[in-house]
Amino acid sequence: IVGLTHLLMKTGLDEKQYDYLKKIQSATRSLLGIINDILDFSKIEAGKLKMEKVKFNLEEVLENLANLIAVKTHEKKNLEVLFATSQNVPTYLKGDPLRLGQVLTNLTTNALKFTDSGEIVIKTELMEETKNHVSLKFSVKDTGIGMTESQTAVLFRAFTQADPSTTRRYGGTGLGLSISKRLVNMMGGDIFVKSRPGMGSTFTFTAVFERCEQKDRKSMLPWHDLKEIRVLVVDDNKTSRDILSKILKSCSFEVNAVSSGEQGIMELERAQNDGLAYDLVLMDWQMDGMDGIEASKKIKEHPGLKKTPTIIMITGYGREDIIKQSEAIGLDGFLIKPVNSSLLFDTIIQAVGKKIPENIHIANQKEETKEEEDIVMDGRKILLVEDNEINQQVAMEILKEAGLEVSLGGNGLQAIEMIETNSYDLVLMDLQMPVLDGYEATKKLRSDNRFKDLPIIAMTAHAMTGDREKCLKAGMNDHIGKPIDPDKLFAVIKKWLPERKKYTDNTKSNPEYCENAQIKTDHEDLPDSIEWFDIKGGLARLKGNAKLYKKLLLDFSDDYENLSEEIKAAMDKGHWDEVYEKLLGKKMKNEDVPKDIMEKSFENLSNVLKASLDSISCLKNKNKGIVYYDGPYAKEKVPPDLAAKAANKIRKAAEAGDIARLQKLAKKMRGWSDSLIPFAVKIEEMADNFDLEGIFDLAENL
Repeated sequence: IVGLTHLLMKTGLDEKQYDYLKKIQSATRSLLGIINDILDFSKIEAGKLKMEKVKFNLEEVLENLANLIAVKTHEKKNLEVLFATSQNVPTYLKGDPLRLGQVLTNLTTNALKFTDSGEIVIKTELMEETKNHVSLKFSVKDTGIGMTESQTAVLFRAFTQADPSTTRRYGGTGLGLSISKRLVNMMGGDIFVKSRPGMGSTFTFTAVFERCEQKDRKSMLPWHDLKEIRVLVVDDNKTSRDILSKILKSCSFEVNAVSSGEQGIMELERAQNDGLAYDLVLMDWQMDGMDGIEASKKIKEHPGLKKTPTIIMITGYGREDIIKQSEAIGLDGFLIKPVNSSLLFDTIIQAVGKKIPENIHIANQKEETKEEEDIVMDGRKILLVEDNEINQQVAMEILKEAGLEVSLGGNGLQAIEMIETNSYDLVLMDLQMPVLDGYEATKKLRSDNRFKDLPIIAMTAHAMTGDREKCLKAGMNDHIGKPIDPDKLFAVIKKWLPERKKYTDNTKSNPEYCENAQIKTDHEDLPDSIEWFDIKGGLARLKGNAKLYKKLLLDFSDDYENLSEEIKAAMDKGHWDEVYEKLLGKKMKNEDVPKDIMEKSFENLSNVLKASLDSISCLKNKNKGIVYYDGPYAKEKVPPDLAAKAANKIRKAAEAGDIARLQKLAKKMRGWSDSLIPFAVKIEEMADNFDLEGIFDLAENL
């Protein structure tokens, strides 16, 4: 049901059908959660649940939790979720990250369920440490409905909830907290709760983990350039102010905090008058009265501030319109809550324009030293070994949708025969099949040296402990559970696919510059070289995205086409402040740079700018602009009912400011009718440019 619903939602549907499917999907996931709770409970009761001991990154566990609850948090506009991790908590531990995450998720989703406004704070503290072990304390504090003493007394009993009406009003089985208590006990800790009706609840648990060498966790000690940086935190939530201030002070920044946009502007004025101007402002977006966008705009345009601080916007919502507004007023960075210390530090370094020295280590850096590369899935060959017809259909369509080439084997014996005669990048192997099961098929393949490195992933509905070990013992690399979750499926596939980078350097040994390049559409490859531009380096930074690279070059051309003339005009009029700002990106006093040096700098800039813009001109067609579509369907008439349906969906997505949804919709429209292809192409173009107004116009025309 999970798989087929996922596939059906990607087909052409009207609004009512889509709504029904969303409800089916929600109910199915709720049911799956109940089944998993019962399975966990039965495994614990039978003594069959064992804790893993693997090395893990605690920050990744907390980041996964933040991502999981982001959507539910977004639904409650007056609720803020904050993470507070003490600086002395070690990053790398050995234990069971899955079960730790399960307990944290259970407590946090419960807090979300019973809290409509205020805040939820997830805190992590170091209790004690020995040579080999650390004891951590985790707490989830909310400002929700709270509970009485009699309710908390029975809270951790199986199949029990605080109130008889809870299941009807909020859902759940009454197993989550019972399971959490058992898991915490198995991690060498305990769990308890403090609560008062109407005042919220605090769930606290402890857990013991083995120590790991913290070679990759160095303190974020700022070098001499950063010690003098003064930071102002503007946030109307006291807990958030305290958390941000504590992180910043641990990095040796000089920090002050205020609770509103108005107070922020007053503090900047006061500090400047005292000769202690701020270098950086961390600005919350959603505040009562003056919001972060308005406050930032006033600061940027403030005539009385001789020194305009760098501003980083922090928000609990990753909405495209907020990001676009932030960029429009020239903000220097953007962060989405909850913010961890390493991400905050990294963003500050980038925003203030400092290069991170090699001896400064950012805590959220991956353990691996090599740069991560996106795995290319298009054209990779997968063998799916599965005997159930419905499972075959679900898995094959999900895999093909990602651009994978899929072959099908109905049992283990067929799989062996196919692998011996064909080449595959990866095998997805069901366990229980007729003729030859997945275990035996894998053992036979591993006995042949030709297939010792072939990635084989088990697909299993088996839930009991030991199943994973049994798969690995048979020679499989990993396993994924049924029902198939597309995100988890692709995560495992990407983990085991042989590496193939998106970008390959095809530069010729004797490249010609692009005077003769023929650029017909925005989807064609770039020329091998363009004078003044490092195409290889640019593509590498964009993970090989040639379309985006070309768009950036054309945007650069449009943005700076008249820069030389603008600077020259300002110089002729003696407007040196404007000259300094356009040329150097900041305002300066007249005496800071002699005018003859500035004029020489301008001459150099003009020469280089003209040469680089001339080089980019080969990417434009004669009519200036990109030819996005001129195919055979451009003049086909769209059927009226289909036009109305498409226009309605376009309008709704645009009203929500949902760029990702618009891009998906454009992809779907291509399959609805050939006559919609030109509109789909145009939507993709305008979505890339955040041109929501243009998309509304397109919907009206359609």
